Amino acid sequence: MKNIQEEVLPRGKSTQEVVKIGNTVHRTMNPNSPFIHRLLVLLEKNGYKYSPRFLGIDEKGREILSYIEGDIVRGDMEWSDEQLIKVVRMIKGFHEITKGTPLAKDDEVVCHNDLAPWNLILKDSTPISFIDFDDSSPGKCIDDFAYFLWTFLNLGKDIDVNLQASKIKLLNIEYGKFDSKELIKAILNQQHRILNKRISLSINAKTLEEREFSKAKIKDIEAEIVWVKKNCMRIIDIHC
Repeated sequence: MKNIQEEVLPRGKSTQEVVKIGNTVHRTMNPNSPFIHRLLVLLEKNGYKYSPRFLGIDEKGREILSYIEGDIVRGDMEWSDEQLIKVVRMIKGFHEITKGTPLAKDDEVVCHNDLAPWNLILKDSTPISFIDFDDSSPGKCIDDFAYFLWTFLNLGKDIDVNLQASKIKLLNIEYGKFDSKELIKAILNQQHRILNKRISLSINAKTLEEREFSKAKIKDIEAEIVWVKKNCMRIIDIHC
């Protein structure tokens, strides 16, 4: 029998194993995997083009997903308005499909909960797919959107607040216009959610690598929270 070649792929900090076999990706499953599989099937049935396809379980008990050819951004990147608007449309389409479904339960939609550059695939600089739905759960549209703003706009970095505010306004209009004060509150909530996660992982993560990574991220997130609080009124004034 011919040996199957497994190519190890870059993995998320919480994923134990990710390998490429042919045109498929095989990943270690987690407690949320059954929910993720139902979500990916729902997206496929509704013609959503911006997520992997769930293809089953392999003989080692790993989930099988379609492989999406493209690039993932590592490190900071200055996103164009065109790229950001495309991502917003991808987010809105994802939310619209999940709204009112059994997967959303009593919440508005299913949230991805990690809509960040490291979970977006680009092809020729064009966003083509989200990946890593591991943290997906029922939630509110504004929370997913706020997390996207935080990570894609690098809120907290040394970037002119007026520029950041204008981008937030542009993208908020594209999605459907959330209340400005509620949006700032949602950004802070998402920052605190990840801060608490990193504090826990810095102590309880299984590997030294993940514990050290989380320790380093704690200081970054704390600084970003301070930046948002300091500039929130200026953002709201320009945004309204």
